[in-house]
Amino acid sequence: MALQDNGSGTLGVRYTRVAVLLHWAIASFIIFNLLTGFFMEGWKPPLRFIGLMLHVSTGFTVLLLTVIRILWRLTHEPPPFPPGMKPWERHTAGLAHFVLYAAMVLMPVTGWGILSAHAPPGSAGERVEFSDPAKLPAAMRPAPAAPGAAAGRPAGPPPPLKIWGVFPMPKIAPIEAIGKEPGGVAPQRVLHDEFVDWHGVGGWLLVGLLLLHIGAALKHQFLDNQDEFARMPFGRKKSS
Repeated sequence: MALQDNGSGTLGVRYTRVAVLLHWAIASFIIFNLLTGFFMEGWKPPLRFIGLMLHVSTGFTVLLLTVIRILWRLTHEPPPFPPGMKPWERHTAGLAHFVLYAAMVLMPVTGWGILSAHAPPGSAGERVEFSDPAKLPAAMRPAPAAPGAAAGRPAGPPPPLKIWGVFPMPKIAPIEAIGKEPGGVAPQRVLHDEFVDWHGVGGWLLVGLLLLHIGAALKHQFLDNQDEFARMPFGRKKSS
């Protein structure tokens, strides 16, 4: 059990400081990513590409922090539920947390799959893929050819994405390799679109889970008077 000073001079049951830090960092990045994910397609270049880079960067960060959070959770027992919680509420909370953790892993992974489902740089498949940039997602389309360029000449692939503008974005090699040859470009595009669909569904699922999570915390805090905020700690534990 994680016993920590609750700030009122007594010991109260709450999550460890590491768990609290990871919780709020992940929550902040997820909210930012949902906002950019829902709206950046309507932004104009170059803001759209900047939005994509930030979206990718925060997505990879969420994946890394979630893995750390899961490992921390497996090695550090969380505080028990408040005594007044009904059995069905405990089971529902456990299931909701499991689905939320799964979504926090699968959302970045499907996004990673989207970005990996492109022909490898310099391959024969890349020349076929970028021969018609209009078929690419808006944020991945290359810039229009400069004035005076040869008519009909492909603008070429977009600039490489970097995580936080520093680290080259890795690709999922087996997915990227599908489009290495021209014959693999079409099936790779089908896989890409499937990842896009799953990523979009996952985004709305994550919104629903976050609203459920926030609503449950507010219910326990204000309706059930269980001092829920002090567990993660967003307040002080009430005196008994």
